[in-house]
Amino acid sequence: MRRVLLILLTLVITTFLSAAGHAQAPGSAQQPPPTFKTDVNLVEVHVVVTDEGGNFVGNLAKDDFEIYEAGTLQKPSVFHLVDTPVAAPADAVGLAIDPDVREASQRFEGRLFVIVLDDLHTSALRSASVKRAARQFIERHLTEKDLAAVIHTSGRSDAAQELTPSRRLLLSAVDRFHGQKLPSLTAERLAVHLNDRDMERAAAGSEGDGSSSGSGNRQSATDDPRDGERGMNAQRALGTIKDVARWMADVPGRRKALVLFSEGIEYDIYDVFNNRYASSIMADAREAVAAAQRANVVVYAVDPRGLTQLGDEAIAIQSLSDDPHVDDGTSRGFNNELLMAQESLITLAQETGGFAIVRTNDLAGGLTRVERDTSRYYVLGYVSDPAKSPGRFRNIDVKVTKPGLKVRARRGYVPADLKAAGRLADVKPGTSPALAAALTNAVPVSDVPFRVWAAPFKAQGSKATVALAVEIEGSTLKYREDNGRFLEDLELSIIAADHNGKVRGSDRQTMNLKLKPETHRIMLSGGGVRLLSRIELPPARYQIRVGVHESNGGAVGSVPIDLEVPDYSKAPVSISGLVLTSTSAPRLVTMKPDPLLKDALPLPPVAIRSFTPTETVHLFAEVYARSAKTAHEVDVVVTVREAKRHGATVFNRRETIPVGSGRAVQINRHRSDLPLRDIKVGDYILSVEATPRNGGHRAVREVPFIVRASTSPLTH
Repeated sequence: MRRVLLILLTLVITTFLSAAGHAQAPGSAQQPPPTFKTDVNLVEVHVVVTDEGGNFVGNLAKDDFEIYEAGTLQKPSVFHLVDTPVAAPADAVGLAIDPDVREASQRFEGRLFVIVLDDLHTSALRSASVKRAARQFIERHLTEKDLAAVIHTSGRSDAAQELTPSRRLLLSAVDRFHGQKLPSLTAERLAVHLNDRDMERAAAGSEGDGSSSGSGNRQSATDDPRDGERGMNAQRALGTIKDVARWMADVPGRRKALVLFSEGIEYDIYDVFNNRYASSIMADAREAVAAAQRANVVVYAVDPRGLTQLGDEAIAIQSLSDDPHVDDGTSRGFNNELLMAQESLITLAQETGGFAIVRTNDLAGGLTRVERDTSRYYVLGYVSDPAKSPGRFRNIDVKVTKPGLKVRARRGYVPADLKAAGRLADVKPGTSPALAAALTNAVPVSDVPFRVWAAPFKAQGSKATVALAVEIEGSTLKYREDNGRFLEDLELSIIAADHNGKVRGSDRQTMNLKLKPETHRIMLSGGGVRLLSRIELPPARYQIRVGVHESNGGAVGSVPIDLEVPDYSKAPVSISGLVLTSTSAPRLVTMKPDPLLKDALPLPPVAIRSFTPTETVHLFAEVYARSAKTAHEVDVVVTVREAKRHGATVFNRRETIPVGSGRAVQINRHRSDLPLRDIKVGDYILSVEATPRNGGHRAVREVPFIVRASTSPLTH
């Protein structure tokens, strides 16, 4: 009977069903994604096609597909095969060191993942299992081109991570996970039953066999003492899925995956008389699935328990009672809970075109299937009339004309509200709508190629100032000639949001280029424009979004950069961000120098980490040493080593900084010049390390860079 009710849940959530199979698609060579015009009438469907052996079929043409909406055959106007390479084994150095420069110079061609860790429905005893599985997915199945985020259903903003390519930051967010699932419903109800039984025995003065428990104490009549909290947790988890889907709705042309690590929702939505949240949770489940279907978000659900019979919980219960009057006080209760929870995961996945990894100990194989499923698929798009049956579910059925093939795709969608206002970033007044929209986009926009570098420095008290350098490629700008001058107007916008999503600092600059012909030629042949900015921020984890808008062509570019701003007033010794410049810096025009760096370096800071052997790289950093009771010294060591594992050191410089006694923080400015003429072409790590001689905390800053043979100044 329970199985029948769970099948009915699927019918209620989707209204219309079509059969779908599982896929196992190997990845291969990458192809560029299609270009999608902004069209609210375009319905995008991602389709996985497999043969009888479960292998992906990648040789189909548009005419091999038939796509139906509400039973009516549609004509696809978009057809494309996405074939993205699967991840290579992670490099240990690459995992540990993030670049301090981000680029908006290439179209985003990676995959988009949001890893949802359902701490509300994961036992604390299985926290390690979730962390192990999520870490495995990040380390083995993400490429350097992918973007991923980590979200906890409990809403812990201090443990979440915005979209980032950094595996280090993603792993750090996973490590902050801790399950907080409530005790088993079976255990809770049994405890109430046993307590009532003991009270009855005591009142009757009986030491008999418990026959006084009677029908009044049967499990069906025993309330859940935590029903309100259990229902609230279910609603919060489903609300998280809905919010994530809405957030990813504006990203077209690629498979958007929500990887849900959860033990499932075991709230009984069918017993509406004894479970007051049943109707609300049913509605929330419908909204979560509808939001994912509307946004074309695929849910992959992973049960960290693997093949289980809830042994951890059963041990405690079996030692208490096996009363036949208490239906959920025996193994039957556990099995019912397990089935209900796993079916909730299966439903969420299947209705969005994904699959659930449940009832198996092969989690590694399941995660590999997720990677392959998001790497090879067909994108079909057709135009639909949003005014027809607005707000109602529309089922989608995709078929292939060739026999013996299985098709998996989302089963339908609910058209978005055309009257809904677009989301805009919290930017400085005067920012153009196009740039504000680009800063809100979940993925970088690359129509205006540029690079950005950011580094924190100590300011007054516990605050810091973040220096930024934005370098715009001059050959991509759309100049307008007027009276022998070449004109272009540029707009720069920067917003810094902390881990709670609150904007704590921003900047906006504009510049009007009026170039002479000779300067214009330099711009077209490898030159560019460099803009410098400073934002004061309190200590926190930030995602800084930088956007550029050029007026002549109306193009925009945006890129996020993750940055941790430490509290420099607390650590015994700490180091600012590392500033690099080189003899090639003058090839880009710097509009306005940084007042705090212009005397520290001979040239403006560069947002490039690729140099030629003919250049000299200049390094600047500030070392902050907090005074102690007695004077002491701090050793500062600058090294350059090969980036490969156990790479050789090719540069080493040491200096000693004296630190006086007292409570003040002493600021020491350090500069090193690194001639590259004796360093061979390859990948390197530049490291600055500060170690107090009186023992204690050691501070390290590291930056990867490249020595290249090419002379192209804009190669990163």
